[in-house]
Amino acid sequence: MSLLKSSNKYVLAVIVSVLLVFTYMFLFHKPTGNTVGIQPLGKFSQVYIDSVQSALHVQYGFKVIVLPEKPLPKSCFVQIKSPRYRADKLLKHLKSICPDSIDYLLGLTGQDISTSKKDKFGNIKKPVSKYEDWGIFGLGYRPGKACVVSTYRLEKPGKTIERLQKVVTHELGHNLGLKHCTSNLNCVMDDAAETIKTVDKGHITLCKQCKSIVSY
Repeated sequence: MSLLKSSNKYVLAVIVSVLLVFTYMFLFHKPTGNTVGIQPLGKFSQVYIDSVQSALHVQYGFKVIVLPEKPLPKSCFVQIKSPRYRADKLLKHLKSICPDSIDYLLGLTGQDISTSKKDKFGNIKKPVSKYEDWGIFGLGYRPGKACVVSTYRLEKPGKTIERLQKVVTHELGHNLGLKHCTSNLNCVMDDAAETIKTVDKGHITLCKQCKSIVSY
């Protein structure tokens, strides 16, 4: 009988301990995970969407959800050098439609996107005719709520998905506060330096230094 009482006391102590732990977590523990929303802008390959969802979850550990497709806003369309959508305007649009339940919103499009490339003083780089409307892979401000990536300049048989995964990881890194990495040329945060070759040779992962800096 004494052995039974002792056993019951032990079980009760374990239950109380577990309840105390869960009570503490509920009252004092703040979740650190973020939610990323993928916003297809116009028709976009489901295969590409699935690959992006997987990459962001693996690289950052975030919850990634896919939102219903929305059309590209006509207000972002320009035809300065060729038919394109301005990435800076798309970011403003994405921020305006981002649900409260989502921490970061990633826009994906197959259309060409562009921005004005500027120097450290905020002036359009020279020659202006080249950089006023510069075609890009993607854009994300540091820090920021939204980023946008286009497959228009990433398409190549056997390479598109890998390139897309690297670029979305890179642009979300900017949203999280990361600058272009200068300590590791293989880091996904390395500056593309106006060539797809940089994207192809780099890794999809953050280097140790960038991992130590980023806060999420």
